[in-house]
Amino acid sequence: MRLTVVNVPALLTPLIIIGGINLGFMTATEAASVACIYAMLLGFFAYRSLKLKDFKALLEDTVRTSAVSTFALATANALGQLLSYYNFNQHVGEFFSATFDSRFSFLAIVVLFYIFIGTFMDAIPAIILFVPALMPTATSLGISGIQLGLVIIITLAVGLITPPYGLCLLIASKIGDLTVDRSFYAAAPYIAVALFVVFLVVFVPDVALGLPKLIRPELF
Repeated sequence: MRLTVVNVPALLTPLIIIGGINLGFMTATEAASVACIYAMLLGFFAYRSLKLKDFKALLEDTVRTSAVSTFALATANALGQLLSYYNFNQHVGEFFSATFDSRFSFLAIVVLFYIFIGTFMDAIPAIILFVPALMPTATSLGISGIQLGLVIIITLAVGLITPPYGLCLLIASKIGDLTVDRSFYAAAPYIAVALFVVFLVVFVPDVALGLPKLIRPELF
């Protein structure tokens, strides 16, 4: 009980981030800033695990960790702009529309495509570039935008922990002071579970869409 009481203030940190964003009080950047300030106040005054002499080392470590993610984001976004310049998304859309006439084969290849794309491109550029090219084929095959969105989002989440891009994997390995290879090996079971879930959504869509269909059947 004592440990629970002691750790409650620290457990409020993710609540500040998620609650602040979902309730519309803060943007994601603002929520992160507020959470950082809150965590520092806890460290200095509540838990007294931080001292002023530690502040310089803390800033240096933050800069190093941020540099890893910033470099990865910059290179991934540059690649996205290059693919957009050469209209790669149009070629992808033409390939999918001309090749697939089954919803299951279409979604299965979408999963494989986004696993490949997610290994070297950030999620937002990958969505902006390719989802508009895939939607006409998905609609013609009777696939709802909600199912397609779930499949793509879960698959791109896998891309965040798969090298060479693997933004979350890079940050986690830096924080844990582990090599990327060792971090990836540790994350492999979770990747397998995520892929199992995404293929479950592909072949048994009611696993994810059953409840939304009951609440808002007009969307399907």
